[in-house]
Amino acid sequence: MTSATAAPRRGAREKRLASPTQRRGEAFFLLGPCVLYLVVFSIYPLVVSLIRSFQDYDTRKNSWRWIGTDNYSQLFSSSDFWSIVEHTLVFSVAGVFIQVTLGTALALFFNQRLRGSAIVRGLLILPMLITPVVVGLMWRALLNPEWGLVNWVFIKLGFHNIGWLSDPGTALRTLIMVDVWQWTPFVFVIVYARLQALPQDVFEASAVDGANWWRRTRYITLPLLLPAILFAAVFRGIDAFRTFDLVFGLTNGGPVQATSTLSYEAFQNGFKYQHYGYASAISYVMLIVAAIGVTVLFKVVNVRREDVS
Repeated sequence: MTSATAAPRRGAREKRLASPTQRRGEAFFLLGPCVLYLVVFSIYPLVVSLIRSFQDYDTRKNSWRWIGTDNYSQLFSSSDFWSIVEHTLVFSVAGVFIQVTLGTALALFFNQRLRGSAIVRGLLILPMLITPVVVGLMWRALLNPEWGLVNWVFIKLGFHNIGWLSDPGTALRTLIMVDVWQWTPFVFVIVYARLQALPQDVFEASAVDGANWWRRTRYITLPLLLPAILFAAVFRGIDAFRTFDLVFGLTNGGPVQATSTLSYEAFQNGFKYQHYGYASAISYVMLIVAAIGVTVLFKVVNVRREDVS
C-alpha cells in the first residue's frame, strides 16, 4: 500500500521537473533581452567604431575609404596630441589625488560626531548632484574677469584681477579646482560609508592598549579603509580621464588648447571637423590606456579584504 502510494507521488514529482531543453529555453527567454541590449548598444557600436578608426570619411562623396593605420600614425606623430595627453594626465592624476585626500580627511573629520554635522554633510554633497555642464557654466560666470563674483571678492581683498580662464598658465589649474569642488563629495560619501561599517571593537581594544587617535588612524582605520579609497580613486580616475562635459561648459578646451582633453579632442574632430575616423582612433587609444592603467593599478596596489573577528 505504501509503495503504491509513493509511486504516483514520485511520478508527479518527476513530471514537475522541467526537462533540460525546457530549462534552456527559459534561460534564453530570460537572458535574451539583456543579450540583445548588449549587442545593439555596446558590442555593435564598439566594433563599428573600431572599423571606422581605420577609415576616412569623405564628406563630398558621403562614403568611407579604407586607409589602414593612417589615423593612428597621424595621431602619434602630432605634437598637439601629446600635449593634450599631458593635459589629460595632469588633470586626472592631480584632480583625483586631491579629491581622495580631501574626501578621506572629511570622512575622518565627520566621524567625530560633531553637533550639526548631519546638516553640513547634506550641504557637502550638493555639488556632485549638479550636472557637470551646468557646473562649468556656473563657474564660468563666477570667474568672469569683468563681472565675476570671485574676482570682485579678490579685488575687494586687495588682490589684482586674475585671468582664471584666459591665462594658459592658470586655466588648467582652475579646471582641476572646479572638478575637485564637484567630486570630492563623492569620495567623501564612499569613504564615510565604509568608515561607518568598520567594527568598533577593534578601536575599543586599541584604545585600551593605549593607542592615541593618530596611531589608531594610521595603523587601523586607514588600512581598513583602503579598499573603499581604492574603489573611489579608480572610479574617479576613469571618470576624470574621459572628462568632456566640464571642459565643454567651462573652457571649451581653451585658451590655446590649454585645457583640451582627449574626450574633448575626439568630440571636436568628430562633430565639428567631421574627421570621424580620427576621432574613433582617439577614442580607442583612450580605451586601451584606461584598460592598461586600471589593470596595472590593481596589480601594483595589493588590497586584501580585512576580516576582523
